[in-house]
Amino acid sequence: EDISSLARPRITIFNNVGGYEGLFLSGTRPVWVMVCRQRFRVHPQLCDGPIEAFTVLHNVNCCHGLIYVTSQGFLKICQLPEAYNYDNYWPVQKIPLHGTPHQVTYYAEQSLYPLIVSVPVVRPLNQVLSIMADQDLVHHMDNDATSADDLQKTYTVEEFEVRVLELEKPSGRWETRSTIPMQSFENALTVRIVTLHNTTTKENETLMAIGTAYVQGEDVAARGRVLLFSFTKSENSQNLVTEVYSKESKGAVSAVASLQGHLLIAAGPKITLSKWTGSELTAVAFYDAPLHVVSLNIVKNFVLFGDIHKSVYFLSWKEQGSQLTLLAKDFGSLDCFATEFLIDGSTLNLAVSDSDKNLQIFYYAPKMVESWKGQKLLSRAEFHVGAHLTKFMRLQMLPAPGLASEKTNRFALLFGTLDGGIGCIAPIDELTFRRLQSLQRKLVDAVPHVCGLNPRSFRQFKSNGKAHRPGPDNIIDFELLAHYEMLSLEEQLDIAQQIGTTRAQILSNFADISLGTSFL
Repeated sequence: EDISSLARPRITIFNNVGGYEGLFLSGTRPVWVMVCRQRFRVHPQLCDGPIEAFTVLHNVNCCHGLIYVTSQGFLKICQLPEAYNYDNYWPVQKIPLHGTPHQVTYYAEQSLYPLIVSVPVVRPLNQVLSIMADQDLVHHMDNDATSADDLQKTYTVEEFEVRVLELEKPSGRWETRSTIPMQSFENALTVRIVTLHNTTTKENETLMAIGTAYVQGEDVAARGRVLLFSFTKSENSQNLVTEVYSKESKGAVSAVASLQGHLLIAAGPKITLSKWTGSELTAVAFYDAPLHVVSLNIVKNFVLFGDIHKSVYFLSWKEQGSQLTLLAKDFGSLDCFATEFLIDGSTLNLAVSDSDKNLQIFYYAPKMVESWKGQKLLSRAEFHVGAHLTKFMRLQMLPAPGLASEKTNRFALLFGTLDGGIGCIAPIDELTFRRLQSLQRKLVDAVPHVCGLNPRSFRQFKSNGKAHRPGPDNIIDFELLAHYEMLSLEEQLDIAQQIGTTRAQILSNFADISLGTSFL
């Protein structure tokens, strides 16, 4: 029986659960509050929903553990994972790789994590020169620029490989199930789990796609490879990968994605859509980008890609005529870092980050005059983040009582920066936006800022001398809004009255947004 309606918040103090002390708040939104080095660390527990009762448990079979009852009537006896460190904003587990990680993806069916890793290797210079592709260049260097002593010197090269990792749940250890080494001077640029339709067997296959590039200097033509691997499970329960396809391409393979059972490959300035026969990839459509594709994103039959210097392009795939058709593009000059779709109900937005640490959101509106009959993507919002955004991850927002509307299909974008930061951008309804935007304008003057700096000026789009038409101000800065809760009660009531609302309404909006993005 569901007893969630009877859930009441309760505070249970614990002195030693997994070596930590603090309190546990049970109820509809259970939360751990741990005392770490004289400060509190708050960690929500969302895995089992509302929790009715909680207490500590310590005996021979469960050392410094816990026991709780869920709203569904289940009683669970647990221990905190020892591999995690809870003295952080999020529980953290450090995994020794003995190399540099570049990109990771997730294979949900077998709970595997393919990961691109590079390891520095010291080699003799003559060995490095001997495996270069351009033998004429090597001969020229041997005669003119290198002596016997120079050839005895060492040179550090990065050797790339793709490791398939798996988490052993009882112990919390990470095991390497398989390693795929790259060739000499070959860099793995992207790894993705793709679902392709096998035209021979008429079935869908889940494969791991790897895109690579050979780094051999500016005098050698760029080339790369597309690799496809299938997942199999052996008798000893070891997850293995088997290469099922490999082909060299002209240009670096910088991005891959699956589009309605086809494989979309970005190799240099060319985007190719191929069908899978079980042993070969056959091209069915292509599109020529201006310079070099840095990212690919798919939603249904729509394709978003970012060019290294020519901003974003919005394409449509029509299977009937086997065509990749350009719907619209941004005519500005933008150095793309990452792109992704931002979905708000039935509204499709296009997010892009650039080299000037900005975030822009575009939308496609062919019926508007400003779009030049649908050829131009229109700006919906722009924001200066202050850090380079290198990756977006689209996650569905959780339902919140205050966010209930006709837009149930809402997604937020989680992003990572080169500074080591993590952030989030999420859509909200119009009424809440107007209220919080008015609050933001008041807080610019009401809150003392670091060194007297102006947050509105800092968040304005930075064009770095390029011609840029300012876009609409449709993004609010939650970092600035968070200062509202730190003001005195009198100041909070006064500011709420000035913008025509109440303190309770503002705090309710804060709680709804926090709950909607509580996957963080």
